[in-house]
Amino acid sequence: MTYTLLVFVHLIAGCIALGAIVATDLRMLSRLAHDRVRIPPPNGFVARLVTTGLALLWATGAAIVWRGLDGNPAYVTPKLAAKVLLVVLLTLNAWLLHRLTFPRLALGRRVGRWKLADYAIVAPPVALSNCLWLFCAFLGIARPWNRSMTIAGVVEIAVVLYAATLLLVIAVLLVAGIRESHGWLGASLVAVKRGLGAIGRLGESDDGLGYTDAPPRRSEARRSRPPERTERSLPSALPPSIVLLNAYRRARESRRRA
Repeated sequence: MTYTLLVFVHLIAGCIALGAIVATDLRMLSRLAHDRVRIPPPNGFVARLVTTGLALLWATGAAIVWRGLDGNPAYVTPKLAAKVLLVVLLTLNAWLLHRLTFPRLALGRRVGRWKLADYAIVAPPVALSNCLWLFCAFLGIARPWNRSMTIAGVVEIAVVLYAATLLLVIAVLLVAGIRESHGWLGASLVAVKRGLGAIGRLGESDDGLGYTDAPPRRSEARRSRPPERTERSLPSALPPSIVLLNAYRRARESRRRA
């Protein structure tokens, strides 16, 4: 029963982290529909969610391996050893994302003005994160590989997948930097950019994204403020005794004048 609960929590932690990562990727992809694309870093809630999921994966994974070794000394297979190695790399890459990549994205520079250093700091860690999260999740269910795959074989597949993911991320970033559509090639790239943005929005219109990274404009903030009290509305907020006293004074003054 304890082993089953550990596997269940391990699965839920992986689903939470992967769900947050996929949602963040789609949110960034939806921005390609705009001309001046800026890619913001994940917000604090998403970062904490992924970090919590990763910590739970480490804790439950270690407990699962410990329980497995307790009943079977040969529990650690080459596939499992390769998975642990890739998870270590994934954890180090997460630290690199928080230390270098996310602060660079927080600068708010348009993708069209990125330099080679920006691509070098953003593209490789982002591609490695997406690749390793998905591939490690696949290794968790790839039971036929327990005895048929070697550590080198699993790592080679991971390298090939990372190379393909890196090329895809770089291509998306290059398309994101396109603003003008000169010629048929430029028009085609802009169409691809709009199509990727539509995929990121999951069919929702551009006006209904439901989020914003920039603070509201002053005009919008003024419209959203509650109406301030004026001097004419102050008497209605006075206590009844003061209102009666003022009425009595006015009536007495009017009698004197008469």
